[in-house]
Amino acid sequence: MTVRKPLLTVGALILAAGILFAGAGTEEASSQPAATPAGKYQEAPMLAALVAAGELPPVDQRLPEVPSVADLVPEIGRYGGTLNVFSVNERPWNDLTAESVDNGSSNLLQFTPEGGIIPDLALSYELADDAKSMTLALRKGTKWSDGEPFTADDIVFVFEDMHWHPEVETWAILSGVTGVTKIDDYHVRYEMDDPYPVLEVQLGAWPGSQWVSFHPKHYLKKWHINHNPDANAVAKEEGFEDWTRAFHYHFWWSPKKDIEQPTMMPWRFTDFTTTVRTYERNPYYFQVDAEGNQLPYIDTIVSTLVDRETYQLKAISGEADIAFMRTSVDNWSLYKQNESSGGYTVSGAPGILSADLGLALNQNHDDAELRALFQDVRFRRALSVAIDRDDLNKAIYLGLGTPLQATMLPSTTFYKEAWGQAYTEYDPDKANGLLDEVGLSERDRDGFRIGPGGDALLVTIEWSNTLSTPPAAFELIKEYWEEVGIKVGLRPVENSLFSERGDSTDHAFRARKMETVEEVAFYLEPNRADVGGLGFAWAPAWEQWLQANDDIDSGKNTLADFADGKLPGEEPPQEMKDLHRWVGELSTTRFGSSEFRALAQQIWDLHAENLYIIGTVGLQPVPVLAKENLGNVRTSFPMAADYAGNLGIDAQHLFWRQ
Repeated sequence: MTVRKPLLTVGALILAAGILFAGAGTEEASSQPAATPAGKYQEAPMLAALVAAGELPPVDQRLPEVPSVADLVPEIGRYGGTLNVFSVNERPWNDLTAESVDNGSSNLLQFTPEGGIIPDLALSYELADDAKSMTLALRKGTKWSDGEPFTADDIVFVFEDMHWHPEVETWAILSGVTGVTKIDDYHVRYEMDDPYPVLEVQLGAWPGSQWVSFHPKHYLKKWHINHNPDANAVAKEEGFEDWTRAFHYHFWWSPKKDIEQPTMMPWRFTDFTTTVRTYERNPYYFQVDAEGNQLPYIDTIVSTLVDRETYQLKAISGEADIAFMRTSVDNWSLYKQNESSGGYTVSGAPGILSADLGLALNQNHDDAELRALFQDVRFRRALSVAIDRDDLNKAIYLGLGTPLQATMLPSTTFYKEAWGQAYTEYDPDKANGLLDEVGLSERDRDGFRIGPGGDALLVTIEWSNTLSTPPAAFELIKEYWEEVGIKVGLRPVENSLFSERGDSTDHAFRARKMETVEEVAFYLEPNRADVGGLGFAWAPAWEQWLQANDDIDSGKNTLADFADGKLPGEEPPQEMKDLHRWVGELSTTRFGSSEFRALAQQIWDLHAENLYIIGTVGLQPVPVLAKENLGNVRTSFPMAADYAGNLGIDAQHLFWRQ
């Protein structure tokens, strides 16, 4: 049985993490004492004032009996101040506003910089040798932001009354967990029908957060019919049709509407208007630093809603105290030019995308002749070698990226260099030869190749209008492909329509960023490599058939549940069934094991040979703009990072030096 012990107590050894933060150091920090009322732990002056006024319990009573000591403490900070940031929408995924902030700041477990997993909100845990159960011990005395106890009830509630309730819509359920038992207030046992070692990793990453793993039962039960027989009446009084709609309103987070909902995050949502969201420190936050100072250091976060162009202006003017979610490498020179006048510094967090622009050709196109062409690997390889990735990198990404195929990050332990280089050489002669081979040798008067229908072959690239890839990148792809005779259309579409069209079979190319290719992130979400590739939708009919077949195998449905007693979609070839099986088997392996690496290599070998997703340029650094006197700014991604917002993890350590 795997046993994980509690985090070290205050004053014990804290793991070094200077490489992850800017300005790490201890000599200056030791001369920066926090405001300290009498007691074992210290707190922010604004909270000490509330304690003195009798409006808040002493800090020792607000913290757990054994607080979590963060394993990333490069510099002991000062208390106080406000962080001003900017958002481009009201969704959580903006600078320091993932309600608040990113979920890595308050998980049941956490990753160490070296890749180990240790408790965080939890005190300890035991994963059974057969990976069919896990027992979690919580920290006694941990409290929600409203001062109510955080207990096993809050974990059981999210499963029994939310994830598993047929009338409640939730997100990202821990699918392998089939039972959750409260042992006592501070112990809970997860049970799985089949080995599910991925649970340990899930609870250390974003699935171990409030969005997925726990919710404040004491607050939300008022709107849940299982706990309040009058929940429908309460809902109607608030203007909702029934309890399900009221309950969804009060617990949902994208965007969050009920700012009264208690949180375990470092800051609590306190106010919002149509343009401004305000967060103030959570007085019951469960973490302390190495000297016993309750985190976070910063008092308040103020996020102002602006458009994308204004976001860039606010960043370079220095009005943004920190910016990273909507920065772009093509603006790197602009950021550097304004460093001095804006009073900020620019650093580049090493990129975690293997393609800023990935291109996926629909293998299940409605047109049978086009489908046959698109399924011909020679056609996909021709388009890949027709791309001048060095030119694209210099022209769009200032040479800061790396020409790369759409695959895993080179930093992964099972990476093969051949994956990143597969069909990435710029060779228009080879592209022309391959296109001739597949039957596209005839051209019209404009030089475009004649397609199966007798007219110039036109492939249209679609992408969401929210995609941050520079539009000029698409123009260059169009130029490269038209040089070898393939006529290209470009079509940015509204985001909801883009998502909807992913389920159809009448699109040609879809473009997205190639993300979730960091090793832990891939282990948690291997569906990126599965048939269809989630948002890339490169085989929607095969994907639909495989999902329906899974539902039958699991007992969720029978063949009679489907129209005409037939599986929907289209039965895929055997290699697609193999790929789907390999992806499914990943969750039964232990992270980092030889079995995990072997499966991952089978999966990505297949992708490298077949180019279901064509990569372009990857590993572009993420520009991080931060005020010069802002301490503990993260300048590299943590474990399990899958998007730029992960640079907000551990924001509870940010502080103003003066």
